[in-house]
Amino acid sequence: MGLHESFLTHAGSRWLKLATLLCAVAIGLYVYHDPSAGPNGGTALGYGLGGLGLVLILWLALLGVRKRSYGSRLGTVKGWTSAHVWLGLALVVIGTLHTGFQFGLNVHTLAWTLMMLVILSGLWGVFAYQRYPSVITDRRGNLPAEDMLREIAELDRQLVLVASELGKDVHDRTLQSIARTRLGGSFWQQVRGIPTQAAGESLVTRLRDELNKPVIAGKPEVAAAAPTRDGNATMMFVADAFVSGRQDADQRETRRKLLDLFSRKKALVTNLNADVTRRARMALWLYFHVPLTIALIASLLVHVLAVFIYW
Repeated sequence: MGLHESFLTHAGSRWLKLATLLCAVAIGLYVYHDPSAGPNGGTALGYGLGGLGLVLILWLALLGVRKRSYGSRLGTVKGWTSAHVWLGLALVVIGTLHTGFQFGLNVHTLAWTLMMLVILSGLWGVFAYQRYPSVITDRRGNLPAEDMLREIAELDRQLVLVASELGKDVHDRTLQSIARTRLGGSFWQQVRGIPTQAAGESLVTRLRDELNKPVIAGKPEVAAAAPTRDGNATMMFVADAFVSGRQDADQRETRRKLLDLFSRKKALVTNLNADVTRRARMALWLYFHVPLTIALIASLLVHVLAVFIYW
């Protein structure tokens, strides 16, 4: 067994194989079965597939309980998760064949629709947990979020010290930029993604190019960036001062140092906000999956009661 074995291939893909077998058997029985009234949930096969689907749904819903049962010996969480994914996908076949493809405006079709929505939201969860953790680790360079926050705070301290050497205007703009640094936001803002400031990055690049040129009398020809309301990119707040101020030789190194500090902070803030967005998107599916599962179980109870009462 690999050290980093995916839950999708857990135990030699045991649950994938079982799910495939269940689907094959269900399809074979459905093709072989030929009821006089046509296939539907009220035939012997329909009852059998419906009962199997109900048991699977109720059992799969226990994954949340198993995750919190730390002392349980009923299999590993990875094994339960693997079963949850593959048997959940098998329900697409089992549940649909149970209906006999007889759909309408009734509680039975409602239960099937909710089941499909639960499965679709679960597929997003699988995608998110397969993709985002490795991306987060790679982008961070194994640097914990707490260390990134501490480094941003230290960069803010250095920015204030360096900016104070360049006059009150630059100093005040730097303080303003620090105050407006944006990290995170509401959950839905995190899901959408905190916008980056390409104009700010472009301006800093042009300013650095100007600093590397020989000193020429007068001020440099640097195009101003478009104004923006984005608060997470701090560099724009000092750009005006850089563009309008004279490039005195004795201040070139100080200005270059300030730009380097802003560039480093920009990279950290962007990476940290991207990290927050990825984590929010990892959690997003649960906001749909869990309520839809509860609604599915409720509709199944009504579905079963309706069958026994009216059929």
